[in-house]
Amino acid sequence: MTSHWPQPHAVRAPAPRQAGARSGRFELALSRHGARSHIGRQYVSYPFHMTRPFALDAAIPSLLTVYQQSSSGGLYRDDRLASRFDIGAQAACHVTTQAATVVHDCHGQPAQQTTEIVLEEDAFLALTPDPLVLFPGAACSSVTQARLAPGAVLLLSDAFALHDPEGRGRAFARLKAKVDIRDADGRLLVRDNFDIAGLDIAGPDLAGPDLTGSDLAATTSPIGGWKVVSSFMLLGAPERLPTANELAALGRAERQVVGITALPNGAGWGVRCLAADAIAARNIAESLFACAVVAAFGQQPVPRRK
Repeated sequence: MTSHWPQPHAVRAPAPRQAGARSGRFELALSRHGARSHIGRQYVSYPFHMTRPFALDAAIPSLLTVYQQSSSGGLYRDDRLASRFDIGAQAACHVTTQAATVVHDCHGQPAQQTTEIVLEEDAFLALTPDPLVLFPGAACSSVTQARLAPGAVLLLSDAFALHDPEGRGRAFARLKAKVDIRDADGRLLVRDNFDIAGLDIAGPDLAGPDLTGSDLAATTSPIGGWKVVSSFMLLGAPERLPTANELAALGRAERQVVGITALPNGAGWGVRCLAADAIAARNIAESLFACAVVAAFGQQPVPRRK
């Protein structure tokens, strides 16, 4: 399906591609018709895959759920993957993934992901992919740019975990993320930058003679023995966002550590979380999604199956 999409704002031109590098696009435009949201334009190319949208919430007929799937087995060196979501006035969508995404050894050529989001008046989008699983040598860079009209609500989720299939505690290479949030007139509201090397997490003495693997990581890592790092942004109209007290009630102290920050320019909330394992990380992500939906629509969403 041929797609011609207007650009909401300038995006830096990508670096020259390496031979054999893959590219893919996942683009959706939703609009509201009566009580329901419907997909209009769409473009999905390999390695992305989409079956169909799901109307899972009978009490929230405007809320569609889309699973952004992959048929490639993860992210590889110099992958260039782009997503775009245009959500029309009063339309609502939840975009998630079918499972965590493995980032393989990129051999010095990072995988790159870009996401563009445009929300019109009173629109709602929850973009909650499962965590990246960073293998030894993994390198990934992501850029997210969003523009919100008055009354719109956006939930963004970004999480990662570490895994060495050989159990030797080898570090990933680097993880970078940049998020820009703007209003409908293009005024910058929030900018968040994240840039960390694998050795910053694992500790420089990972291969020392006395401790190896997860034992050493727990003693030298700035995240201690926590296994999953998650970052969330809840953005938009204050009357459609959870309160700080509601967010603070999420999670269990022995399973997650949660920090909540009021974002600049009254844009919403930033939530950072360290989780004991993948189950705890999923529980906090699902609880935060449910909290966001209740605040925006006054109804509890049904559990999403994975």
